[in-house]
Amino acid sequence: MHVITNFGAVADGKTVNTLAIQAAVDACSAAGGGMVLVPPGTFVTGTVWLRSGVELHLEKGAVLLGSPNLDDYNADDAFPQNMRSEREQWNGAHLILAVEVHDVALTGSGCIDGNGPAFFEPEAPPIEPRFGWSQGIRHAKDKERLRPGQMVMFCECTGVRVSGLTLRNACCWTCLFYGCEDVIATGLQINNPPDAANTDGIDIDCCRQVVVSDCLVCTGDDAITLRANPVRLKDKMRVCEDVVITNCVLDTSICAFRIGVGSGVIRHAAISNIVIRRATTVFLLQSAYREPSTGVAISDLAIANIQAHLVAFPFRIVSGAPSATAQIENIRVNGFYGSCYGGCDFAGSALTRPRHLRFSHVDLTVGPCPLDPAPAAYPDTFLRFRQVDDVRFDHFQVTWRDQHPAWRQAMSIEDATVILEDTCDVPEPPSVASKA
Repeated sequence: MHVITNFGAVADGKTVNTLAIQAAVDACSAAGGGMVLVPPGTFVTGTVWLRSGVELHLEKGAVLLGSPNLDDYNADDAFPQNMRSEREQWNGAHLILAVEVHDVALTGSGCIDGNGPAFFEPEAPPIEPRFGWSQGIRHAKDKERLRPGQMVMFCECTGVRVSGLTLRNACCWTCLFYGCEDVIATGLQINNPPDAANTDGIDIDCCRQVVVSDCLVCTGDDAITLRANPVRLKDKMRVCEDVVITNCVLDTSICAFRIGVGSGVIRHAAISNIVIRRATTVFLLQSAYREPSTGVAISDLAIANIQAHLVAFPFRIVSGAPSATAQIENIRVNGFYGSCYGGCDFAGSALTRPRHLRFSHVDLTVGPCPLDPAPAAYPDTFLRFRQVDDVRFDHFQVTWRDQHPAWRQAMSIEDATVILEDTCDVPEPPSVASKA
């Protein structure tokens, strides 16, 4: 075992310990692998590179705190797969980084803190409230050097385990698995401010054989994402497949699950036993995130036993940008219960149409809306179908509590094939039923 204090690390919350921690990791790797121990205390650090065969273990009370100085982090060109986003105001710096290594672990009951307050604007600018969103968003304090990117990043690694830790105050996505295989993420607590931009919880991009379980994710952007963006990977044939996500509690300002982004393939994923405490959208399946893109092919996704409390939009399954040609198909939902104050969108385009969508044992209560959006922003239809094929519902129940007069109809179907079995009950909204 290699203890970082034996290599000169000081837990005073001020000393930058990057070299000492890296020395411990490198010595452990040179010795054939093993555990690097972070004892209780607050250790400030810049980028720490994990090595093959090394487990970085944080004891209870141990905190790795991101340095407030960008010079203590890796350069944007430190590895070819790295990324940055001027548009979203984050650079290619990372706090914990593993690139092309195997059998690597990040464990314990301690905390990794990205020191977000050092890099974000202190206050969010005010915005005009809109449906599903009423708060401003904080971006980078430094508009030239931006803020650090993904706090924890594993890139083209095999045999990855992340467990037990608290991950908080990320400056961007909290934990990214990019082009990895054989990944386990379990027992994590992720806590980011609700108004901190782009602070996703767990991002799974072009990975296979992934299990995420027993995590609590509270964050300012998407809680969990499945992505397929292989453009920067060395192995550009990687797809996102064989992913299991189960027994998690999610609290998010944007999407509980965003599935899409990129131009690759997402297939064979199972999501089950999830509690959504807060979200704008629970499931967003979107082929093309933005123009120009052919989009992500999304198929064979099984969703079961979801509980959601007063979210805006339960489901949005859409092709996205008009340039999308990739197919969304074979999506099955069995067991979704909760309350919402918006509707569900199912929409294709002239180039691609979502198809073979199945919804069973869904029970939704609509309203009341907790916000006070402008009347023009209020939805008028609960279930909207446009340019989709073979959509089937059974045991689908809608109960209305929202009396808002903006609601005009329960469903609209335009150039779509939709079947509701006799077991379904989707009544018109109260404002319409009262006029009948």
